[in-house]
Amino acid sequence: MEYVRASSVDEALSAAESGAAFVSGGTNLVPDVLYGRNRAQRVVDISRLSELRFIESNDDGIRIGALATVTDLLGSDLIRREATPLYESAAEFAGPLVRNRATVAGNLMDASPAADLAPPLLALDGEAELVSAVGRRTLPLCDFFVDYRKTGVWPGELVTAISVRPLGEGDKAAYHKLQLRRAMAISVVSVAVALRMDGETCAEAGIALGAVSAVPYRAEAAEEALRGRVVGEAEIDAAADAARESASPIDDVRASADYRRKMCGVLVRRLLREALGLPEAVRA
Repeated sequence: MEYVRASSVDEALSAAESGAAFVSGGTNLVPDVLYGRNRAQRVVDISRLSELRFIESNDDGIRIGALATVTDLLGSDLIRREATPLYESAAEFAGPLVRNRATVAGNLMDASPAADLAPPLLALDGEAELVSAVGRRTLPLCDFFVDYRKTGVWPGELVTAISVRPLGEGDKAAYHKLQLRRAMAISVVSVAVALRMDGETCAEAGIALGAVSAVPYRAEAAEEALRGRVVGEAEIDAAADAARESASPIDDVRASADYRRKMCGVLVRRLLREALGLPEAVRA
């Protein structure tokens, strides 16, 4: 394997023209190479590109540099206040050593169905900013994940930042990662919800699910059950049912497909009630 350390974005793009894997934290790529799951012939190290490590707010929303780490997310008051589900997912992400190395873009580029940061970024209308030798483009995260471990990023393209729409005053949000233990565990099911409120009415909804399909995704039918409505018990039940029906999980060592599908409905119902400040439902 050929190793190239880039000192600029242009140098990284030039080194990747003939095909290469970009690496920074390496928390996904290194194990994949060691266990034969990735056979990249060239690796371009972008870890020293400080211009890609930032968290900022502008007129278009919140921008998170590709090399911002999970620890950076936890240290950001902006993320805690205005991208709450992302902050909460960062708090559940692996352990301190991994959080110090793992980057936001790296977690997305791995394209795992259980990628921890994917559901909150999807629910917050996330977009990936991409650059290549031929120009720049923006790719909505709802189109970013195309299949199991496959993304819509073209060969030679580099993710430079992720932008999200911040939560406004009165907006509601919540996140939960169902896992077998509280540290260093891959999610069994993960759910993020973000409700854009107009008074008592849910003007827009973002509901994203992880680990229950080949890719993390927005549960569009569940969102439609809430959009334009004053959300009460009927709307919450409809959204939960739609989320459950949208899932296409697998059986594995962590959980059965039936359990995962059921928990999609349970968690969406629970998080919507939590986000809206409703008491937990008591069911016979």
